[in-house]
Amino acid sequence: MSSSFFLKGKSRKVQKRKGEKIKKKNPKKPNAPNLENGQESSDSELDIRKFSDAEESESDHETAEQKKLRLAKKYLEEIEKEEAKRAELKEVDDAVENRLKKDYLEQKGKLKIEIADKYIEPGESDLRLIRAKEHRLTLTCVCISSDNSYAFTGSKCGSIIKWGINEKRKMGSLTFKTHSKFIKGMVKSLTISTDSKYLVSSDESPYIQVWDPSTLKHIYTFKGHKDEVTGLVFRKNTHDLYSASKDRSVKIWSLDEMAYVETLFGHQSPITSIDALTRERAITAGGRDTSVRIWKIAEESQLIYNGPVGSLDEVKLLDEEHFVSGSDNGSLCVWSVLKKKPLCTVPEAHGSENEVPRWITSLATLLNSDVFASGSYDLNIRLWKVSDQYRKVTPMFSVQVSGFVNSMQFTSDGKQLHVAVGQEHKAGRWFKLGSAKNGLLVVNFTIK
Repeated sequence: MSSSFFLKGKSRKVQKRKGEKIKKKNPKKPNAPNLENGQESSDSELDIRKFSDAEESESDHETAEQKKLRLAKKYLEEIEKEEAKRAELKEVDDAVENRLKKDYLEQKGKLKIEIADKYIEPGESDLRLIRAKEHRLTLTCVCISSDNSYAFTGSKCGSIIKWGINEKRKMGSLTFKTHSKFIKGMVKSLTISTDSKYLVSSDESPYIQVWDPSTLKHIYTFKGHKDEVTGLVFRKNTHDLYSASKDRSVKIWSLDEMAYVETLFGHQSPITSIDALTRERAITAGGRDTSVRIWKIAEESQLIYNGPVGSLDEVKLLDEEHFVSGSDNGSLCVWSVLKKKPLCTVPEAHGSENEVPRWITSLATLLNSDVFASGSYDLNIRLWKVSDQYRKVTPMFSVQVSGFVNSMQFTSDGKQLHVAVGQEHKAGRWFKLGSAKNGLLVVNFTIK
């Protein structure tokens, strides 16, 4: 048998050109894979074989012990990756679960963070009084944005100042001189929405002014009350505004539509204080009618709580189920919404002068905690701890301040207390402390 190629059809001779060599055909390339039954290997098979060849060449250079060690390390790396993924997922699940649980307890009024014992009494270096020329007279009110970036204060001279908490300086102002069209006399109350979209103020007129907190530009004026508006508060996480007035009514406004909603009647004397949280409810103090009322807006009903003798001037919510009140007879009361009488009373909380108890001029609560603060004109801000299922109030410590404590508010983390201080009471000129200075006192707390 000859060694020539077998071709289909007629055999043909390869003609050789002059000066050209004939190239011999190789039936199989040197590194080509074996072909079986006329089928060609796929690219993936080639890659697998190359990989296995490389692995074999690598394993040829390692001992059995080294191979075991290499495989064990590889296995451990895979386990670590899987466990890290599981831990990340578990952390996310735990965070979501804790957030949902906290929101539920807060909504039900059962969330309580016991933080009072972690507070350390501040020293002189932790107190800072900020003053501005626009506040020539006594400061009457203060409010803080929910992100703790800005504080706003109002005064008897008809000025509003925006303070940068982080910058520790004045960021802008509104004065009676520059905005006389909207500000009529002393500023009575200030409040800011949870998302910091609206700042609302009231003065000696029956009107309510809406401002842009970032630019301090005027947005709208609400008209409806028949006398001075003494208190303003936003329902938490909404643009629903509640206002209280000397005309003995509470009005509800929607800032989404810039519209009046409804009016609530019940108090027998001018309303002196108002507060609200997440629920569709407002709580008010009725001054000389010595009552606290909770307005259940959705149910169109109200709950009445009869306080101590005197003028019930201040009320603040601790949570959705408990609140604190202050009276001009010097008593502090802690209440439950389920009881018509106080759970606990502290008589003459700020002492007396000439056998006359000092009035409670302001209250501040750290929401959903066991801490609240009270102010008067005894040169001290007193911090209190609530314990024993809200049936006991014990003093924590006092912070020295010169002047009337007319308004206070904690930052949301409880690390600062902003205090509106002045020479006179916010509602009148019955007393005057000439040695006091009008300004915003910032108290920094250390929490263990």
